[in-house]
Amino acid sequence: MFTDMELLQLKNAVSRILHVPGNDTGSVLEMAIVTDYNLPVSALCEGCRQIAAMLKKQNETFRNVRLNLIRWISDGQIEKEVIPLSFLLTGRAFADEADVKKPESGTTDAESREKTLDELFRQLKLFYARSKVILVLTDGSYRTEDKKMVKAYLQPFLAKKLLLLQNGEQISGIRLFMA
Repeated sequence: MFTDMELLQLKNAVSRILHVPGNDTGSVLEMAIVTDYNLPVSALCEGCRQIAAMLKKQNETFRNVRLNLIRWISDGQIEKEVIPLSFLLTGRAFADEADVKKPESGTTDAESREKTLDELFRQLKLFYARSKVILVLTDGSYRTEDKKMVKAYLQPFLAKKLLLLQNGEQISGIRLFMA
C-alpha cells in the first residue's frame, strides 16, 4: 500500500508530531489509528502492517505503545478497541473481517456508509485527545458538513496530533485547520 518513500515521509511526520511542544512522550505512548472501511480490508491490513513495522523500527517509544484501533464504518458505526501494536504486524487485528461490513438494520447500504469528518473529529476529540499520534487511513470519500465545527474539534490539540493518509498523500491536522 505504501511505497518506501511514503513510509520515510510518514516516519518523519510522526517524529515531528512527537516533538511538538507539549506533546510529551513520557513513559507509555498512546496512539490511535483510524481505519476507513471504504478501503478494502486487505488494503487496511497491509497498510497497518507497514505502519506498525515502520513505527517499531523508528525508536524504543513504539515498543510499548497503547494502540487504539478505530474502525470508521459510518457516522453511526465507529467501533473502538485497544490492541497491541503486534496485532497489526501479524494481521490479527483484521483476521475475522470480510471486505464489506453489514449495514445496520433499517438502513440502506449508502446511508450506512455515509461518513463526515464532523462526526469522526468529534469522537476523536472526546475519546482520544490524550493520544500523542492519530493516523487516519482513508480513501478520501468523506464529507464535511460544517467547516467551523471541524475546525473547532481540531482545537486546541487534535490539529497537532492528526495525520490523514489518503491516496498516497499526507494531510496534517494543521493543514486541515488552515483550509
